Amino acid sequence: MVVDFKTTKVFDRLLHNKRRFNIFYGGSSSSKTISILQYLTLYAFKYPKKRVSLSSESTPKMKITIIRDWIDIVMKELFDQNRFNKTDGVYSFPNGSTFNFIGADNPERFKGARQDVMYFDEVNHIKEETFRQAEIRTDDMIFCSFNPSAKFWIERYWDLDDSYVDHSTYKDNLENLSPAIIKSLQMRELTDTNFYNVYTLGLWGNLEGLIFKEGVNWFITNEFPDNYSKRRLGLDFGFSVDPSALLDIRYSDGKLFMKELLYKRGMTNQDISPYLIFKTIADSAEPKSIEELRRMDKDIKGAIKGPGSINSGIKRLLDFNIYVHSSSINLIKELRNYMWATNNKDETLTKPTGPDHLIDAARYGTYDMFSEKVTFFI
Repeated sequence: MVVDFKTTKVFDRLLHNKRRFNIFYGGSSSSKTISILQYLTLYAFKYPKKRVSLSSESTPKMKITIIRDWIDIVMKELFDQNRFNKTDGVYSFPNGSTFNFIGADNPERFKGARQDVMYFDEVNHIKEETFRQAEIRTDDMIFCSFNPSAKFWIERYWDLDDSYVDHSTYKDNLENLSPAIIKSLQMRELTDTNFYNVYTLGLWGNLEGLIFKEGVNWFITNEFPDNYSKRRLGLDFGFSVDPSALLDIRYSDGKLFMKELLYKRGMTNQDISPYLIFKTIADSAEPKSIEELRRMDKDIKGAIKGPGSINSGIKRLLDFNIYVHSSSINLIKELRNYMWATNNKDETLTKPTGPDHLIDAARYGTYDMFSEKVTFFI
């Protein structure tokens, strides 16, 4: 079998420098994840009966990040769906090698069988004990990748004799990026220095300006209450550049529960309509779309907006403990990267920056649920 991948500079460096611990960090769109997946795929095809385990923060995240990228971008026509046991998350290669996809939200699975190779994507969101349990059960190599938003325990592996550390940026992957993506990454420098440093240059950042702090303001949960005192759907419109983002927001026993229902580009109002199963509060900047959906018999209205409404909405959300369903991976990503902007003097501004499609949807729905408490400030 001939395996022909279009590789990048990151892959080429990996091919010539691999060690037991292989740590890849850097900016967005630098090909870290794809390069590692390409290498592990070649490893599995070449060496019979090898056991490769791949993990991300949660099982739902694995399905729409690592697994989807591996099938659509790496394997392509090589993928045989008859060899993929979706229930167990195991793909069997013709030579007896296997890919075992394991969500890190089930740490007990790392205390079982051994593997030859282990890969952790976004290892900065993996508990160190989970990493250690996998490490002592891995015979050959360990790979990990992440965006360096803040320093964490991986530094202890940085200077080991058997560690290879690779830093990459979008410039290592220019041949595979559209001009629009490149421009978007470069423009961040003009709006937020910290975001630009982390997600464009791949440099170590800090979380001092983080607006919603995980474990303080918001928490990941597998619960989503059927019994609630208030409920809204929040909708942020998008199409070609931005996704349409829909969030189910439920208030129960003094807590806000949120679950992502939709996060997709190219959605027309006709496509969005079936998802609107409850009273919906949408971005009032698109009155035509709201009216069109209303004529489809949807209970929908525009969100309250005005001077200071974004900051007022953030303040309102911070009044609650927010519990985000573990399947809501785009909302989780937004919350982890939504920060107060800084200028070129590293001074913090009263302006948020970062991906905010679902956070906007959260503001819209929460405004309406607690409209009697909402005040705007300028």
